[in-house]
Amino acid sequence: MAGTQPQGKVFVVTGGKGGTGKTNFALNLGIQLSRQGVRTILLDADFGHANVDILLNIAPKADLVGLLDPSRSVADLLSEGPEGLGVICGISGLRHERSVCESDPLMYVGTLLRLRRSCDVLIVDCSEDVTGSAASFALACDQLILVTTPEPTAIADSYASMKLLFQRGFCARAGVVVNMATCLADAVDATRRLQRVAEQFLGLSLENLGFIPFDKHVVAAVRRQEPFLTRYPRCAASVRLESIGRRLQPVPSNRSARAGVWGRVASLFL
Repeated sequence: MAGTQPQGKVFVVTGGKGGTGKTNFALNLGIQLSRQGVRTILLDADFGHANVDILLNIAPKADLVGLLDPSRSVADLLSEGPEGLGVICGISGLRHERSVCESDPLMYVGTLLRLRRSCDVLIVDCSEDVTGSAASFALACDQLILVTTPEPTAIADSYASMKLLFQRGFCARAGVVVNMATCLADAVDATRRLQRVAEQFLGLSLENLGFIPFDKHVVAAVRRQEPFLTRYPRCAASVRLESIGRRLQPVPSNRSARAGVWGRVASLFL
């Protein structure tokens, strides 16, 4: 029966600015979760700047626009990624961008409801601009993951994004991953700065999900259009990513409680 169908968790990955490596993180996190036996789908929802297909060097079967067509099954839309990861690519360039971005936000919540019935975890790679339709995904997630770097501008922009979502009613779990850290001290400092301002000005507790060091193997893998986790499985970045994946691996939860959360999310857009 449809009412007893398991519901997967939704992780939304975003960042305050471009260049933090959020898409690469989202992709490799999806691969790691799949390796752990978690049925995982990666949705590239970065409107106009989608590049998961480029990182994987694949020709997508469909994109986000296809997902909005209720006559198409989820299985028909998924492209096959490494380790069994299912991938739905986003919208590159300006194709369809205006019509998609101006759609009813509640429609986006509906796409998540549809996808999460087909997996244990749905990872949504969101754009840095959380003021538009991307906010619909972020407000409907179970776990928000802010990907930042130790740069002061990246930290400030991450906080600004978090503030905008908080003002719109964000109430889910939120955590931070510091990417491209040159050392542990830089990662700890960046995390604590974000945690401090989020707690002080928003009353929000940001979870420390871990960090990924700057690693030349990541750059090399991107140039080869391969995920660093599969190309260089024992490099420093891969080891840290595996640790984050284990931390985020879902555990069984109460369906009725989660259904109530999603009902409140939908009410934000009515």
